[in-house]
Amino acid sequence: MSKVIPIFYLPKEYEEDMKLLAEGILANDGLTIKSAVSWLQGKLIAHSGPKAGSPMSATTIKNYLAGFYVLDLFKANNNFYRDLTPGRTVSLSLQSKIEVIQPLKWVLEAKSFNEKLTQVCSQYSQIVKIYSSDRQLLKDKYQLGDNPAPALIRQLLIKHCGYSFIGNQNKNPVGYLELVYTEQIEINNYLQLMKFIINNYQEYAQKNMGLIPLSHVLNRLKEVSDYRHDEIKSFLVRLRITNRIELRITKSQLAENLGIELIDIQGIKYGFMKILDYTMVG
Repeated sequence: MSKVIPIFYLPKEYEEDMKLLAEGILANDGLTIKSAVSWLQGKLIAHSGPKAGSPMSATTIKNYLAGFYVLDLFKANNNFYRDLTPGRTVSLSLQSKIEVIQPLKWVLEAKSFNEKLTQVCSQYSQIVKIYSSDRQLLKDKYQLGDNPAPALIRQLLIKHCGYSFIGNQNKNPVGYLELVYTEQIEINNYLQLMKFIINNYQEYAQKNMGLIPLSHVLNRLKEVSDYRHDEIKSFLVRLRITNRIELRITKSQLAENLGIELIDIQGIKYGFMKILDYTMVG
């Protein structure tokens, strides 16, 4: 059977909207799509177009719920999307009964909604798993750069990976699937960095008020990995955002007295990091 990526929509650039949609699905577990749409009306606001700033329409909300359905984040009338014969569009009736799966609850309970959503999609969504496998194959075979054009990805998927239809050609046809693919790679990278920090500096931190010189970490990584300094800095920012580490601003004179190098991250000079949660790795 040929592979199909249907036309579907998600407000992926608006985390709060994504979270509200997930909450709407959970709040209406056992009820209908129509109930979920009603629950969400007035809570979601249009961000663009002539109705920007006004409540989001019921049609748009239903389309976004269908996007969650495509990702296998809930069942409708006892079926996951993966159980259906794939088509170019997504058929989701307002009378469809919602059955929430446990992984969606994990997403809403997580400290980082976006991170957990990406991990859950990568593990449980069939369309994401197939796309990510094919996308990695293309990356390895054709040495695609970090940000290949969506049109090129589409062309290669159809030519080499057995796809008969891919999304909406007038927009980004692989938008959300590509986002999950690239986000999961970044998550894997910064969690590996977290493991490296704990494995190599936990004892040092315990002897030094929990503080680890950033320059020590970057210099060591330069010896044992192929990551560029800018990549490592971006991973450190993600570890900070997800409350795994704290970055400490340090005055130049103090750094000089301690014999450490200050590291510029997003225009701010930091001297130390502190591990906040050893249990969040994995």
